[in-house]
Amino acid sequence: MRNKKSLAGAALVAVAGMALAGCAASNADGAPVAETDTINLELWYAPATFNPALATATSDLQNARLGFDTLLRAGEDGLIGGLATEWESASSSDYTFTLRNDATCADGTAITPSVVAGSFEYLVGLEDAAAVTWKNQAFGSGSPTFTADDEAGTLQITLSEPYSQLLGGVSQPGLGVICPAGIEDPEGLAAGSVEGAFSGPYLLTEQQPGVSVSFTLRDDYDAWPAWTSVEGTPAKTLNYTVQPDGNTSANLLDSGGIDGARFYDSNALRFADEEGFSTVTFASSAYNLVFNQTPGSGSIFEGNQELRTAVAQAIDPQGFNDAGLDGLGETQYTVNSAGYSCALEDPSLLQSYDPEVASAELAGQTIRLLIMSNWDPAADYLAESLRAAGATVEVSAPDPAEWSSQMRTEPQNWDVAVAAENAGPGLIHLSIARYLGPTYPQGGTNVVGAENAEGAAFFAEAMESADADEQCAAFESAQETILERVDMMPLITDTHRYVTRPGFAAYVFNGYWDPSAVRITG
Repeated sequence: MRNKKSLAGAALVAVAGMALAGCAASNADGAPVAETDTINLELWYAPATFNPALATATSDLQNARLGFDTLLRAGEDGLIGGLATEWESASSSDYTFTLRNDATCADGTAITPSVVAGSFEYLVGLEDAAAVTWKNQAFGSGSPTFTADDEAGTLQITLSEPYSQLLGGVSQPGLGVICPAGIEDPEGLAAGSVEGAFSGPYLLTEQQPGVSVSFTLRDDYDAWPAWTSVEGTPAKTLNYTVQPDGNTSANLLDSGGIDGARFYDSNALRFADEEGFSTVTFASSAYNLVFNQTPGSGSIFEGNQELRTAVAQAIDPQGFNDAGLDGLGETQYTVNSAGYSCALEDPSLLQSYDPEVASAELAGQTIRLLIMSNWDPAADYLAESLRAAGATVEVSAPDPAEWSSQMRTEPQNWDVAVAAENAGPGLIHLSIARYLGPTYPQGGTNVVGAENAEGAAFFAEAMESADADEQCAAFESAQETILERVDMMPLITDTHRYVTRPGFAAYVFNGYWDPSAVRITG
């Protein structure tokens, strides 16, 4: 979600300069196509890190996917091989992967099971909140053991606690395999300056902090996933310019100044009938209002379900949709998108919009609202809704990295926050775990600090089951406890549209937009 501010002149100059790398041509029908080996695209925010284990914001995740390969990947009909060619689970605690034998790091080091094990051990050993999230997402809350057999080409992952969602977890960009050169130089890894750290198709070759980054395709890379729908040629050079304004993005895309852009708002609709332009859609983020109940934090919502209910009654999700997403978001009934497997779709479990009733509880209350920077219209809507119900609202809007850090590790600084859940991978258990179980300081991902023993028991049941139907039933029960307690309020699912001009294409796999699959087709 972004505001409508004008782009700084320096960024415009950078985009215009990069656009000169390609030349326009025409096909037999006269429509323009590309004659280039370069694709010029955009990022909404400047990257905070190039270490996949520390990635949090959209830009970090995108760069992680470009530079670091994972064991599994999203394919057209589910998970497909990445660095792994085969995988099996003896139980929900015991998994074995067979690796491809031709993958290498950018410095030529073979990506053996030992290299993958070393990368995972590095991740598990980090105490950063982002790394804890990726660790729990991939391996659950227990302790993983990695047994590499380089001669057989296999990696066995054994878990101290059952975790039925490991396969989906190791497909995520934060589980990108970091090569030994990067682990040996963590500062250089974070800065993107260690060429040998990269295991994926692209190397970071240039960056202007806060303005642009450029990636170069490795000459020796031949480990693309076996996608069946992807057509075209990978770019030899990918240029990304930081661009927070949708209007400017649309104008540049229309004029050929950039080759593709990601939109959350109505700017994408202007290309619907434009010849040669193509659009793919995907659920990007699930926006939730989360209530801080961490013991000792000083939050007014700790132990006060009536007050949490009143906030939910004071806010109209459609108003949030209109203010932040031009009304293009999708209705959401639980902790993440309705498109997720095992997601609840029962509106009766939610609070009805009733600001008059809400004012009886909210009048005279002071509420500290935490939200990400550049979400100005949505922040204004939320704050004014609560003020209209009689509350005093203090808004804090730090940059994405600081917003994420405060929400996870500084509960003393906020009462209610807008949390943006990744809605692309389809792993709903990750969103459920935001509201029950151990908190970040305790090694978990519970961002609200709530103690929900009933929900945690259902969650554990799903984690231990090898049966998909039993998993869903338990996950649904866990969600019901979260909604009944009003530990969070679903707002809206943000549907994004990636638009490419003639001669270029982007792809979505089973709901996941993959930045490494952008192609030159002209």
